[in-house]
Amino acid sequence: MVGIVFNSFNFYDFFNFFNSSIPKSMNIYLTVMGSGAASPTGKRHCSAQVLNIRGFKLLIDCAEGTQDRIRQHHLKLQSISTIVISHLHGDHFFGLPGLLSTMHLCGRTEPATIVAPKGAKQVIETIFELTGNHIEYPIDWREMDFEEGEQRVFENNKCTVDAFRIDHSVPTYGFRIATVPSPYATDKSPLIYAYCCDTAYDEAILPHIAGAGLLCLECTFANELAELAEQRKHLTAGQAGRLAQKAGVKQLLLTHLSARYKEPDVLLQQAREEFAESIIATDGMRMEITANGTIMNEL
Repeated sequence: MVGIVFNSFNFYDFFNFFNSSIPKSMNIYLTVMGSGAASPTGKRHCSAQVLNIRGFKLLIDCAEGTQDRIRQHHLKLQSISTIVISHLHGDHFFGLPGLLSTMHLCGRTEPATIVAPKGAKQVIETIFELTGNHIEYPIDWREMDFEEGEQRVFENNKCTVDAFRIDHSVPTYGFRIATVPSPYATDKSPLIYAYCCDTAYDEAILPHIAGAGLLCLECTFANELAELAEQRKHLTAGQAGRLAQKAGVKQLLLTHLSARYKEPDVLLQQAREEFAESIIATDGMRMEITANGTIMNEL
């Protein structure tokens, strides 16, 4: 006779067991909030992205107007618990004071984690001090100040975030974000998203972006402006494609497009000459990163 012990039943585990039958790739989404370079246009705002990993929302860069983009794309401000900032140029960072302030005004009590280059905390605290603003929820500041290698700057039960230095005019970091598979998933292979924006051409980043399911690279200039790109420490479309090809990634997402390009066809063509699996980011683009590396638009 087989006895049934009901007091060992855990409904949460039971639910997750059945939920695990849903492919975990269905829960990994990237929403592009801004795909333009330093000057926003009517079609392209400055850099910001939200990565959703099984309900955990990670904000990557925070240009001015990011909180508006978040609302427009039906995401909840308070659901964002962690923010990573690549560098302190305005088109990647100036939206952060307003976002943090709005979170406070909307009654946030949950802590937030902010990963950013050294100096970010001082900038934010100075702004709040001089403007008489304050926030009451705790912030875990994790400032980056290293030049060599790769460092783990964040991890939880959904993902890990490793940072590495990239070549730009101010201290700038790329990010390699890897999912931590659910304990109920049959496939334990992580999904990897790599983000490098802004950077000059530098093959030293290849080990950090190698094998990513999706690589997001800046693509500020067409090949004809290679000299200008080198001066300003940005990438051309062809250089972005070449890095993707050498890194052996599955797909390349091109972002940070200069406002001079009303239509990005030339950039896409030049990138695809080096790496066929290249696509252009657009504001509002929602992408699914799947286990087999395929990317599906859900515009």
